[in-house]
Amino acid sequence: MTNSALDLASFHRPVLMEDMIETTGVNPLDVIDLDGGKSYLRARANCHNCTCKAVCSNWLSVNKEGDPQPFCPNADLLRMIKS
Repeated sequence: MTNSALDLASFHRPVLMEDMIETTGVNPLDVIDLDGGKSYLRARANCHNCTCKAVCSNWLSVNKEGDPQPFCPNADLLRMIKS
């Protein structure tokens, strides 16, 4: 598979953001409604570009609820919405 094909496959792979939102107890609609969806789009891009996907996936696999984690690039946003 070429690099561009790998990039495309990676782009279409589901992001972990939805699982992190659910696990942290944040309503996804609150993220979308925050500023007309701009924060949601930034959060998806942050998640897609995150270098901690393995750490995140492992944390999500053993935690069904919890606070936004320091490794998450969206932690501040999730904390703000949650409070």
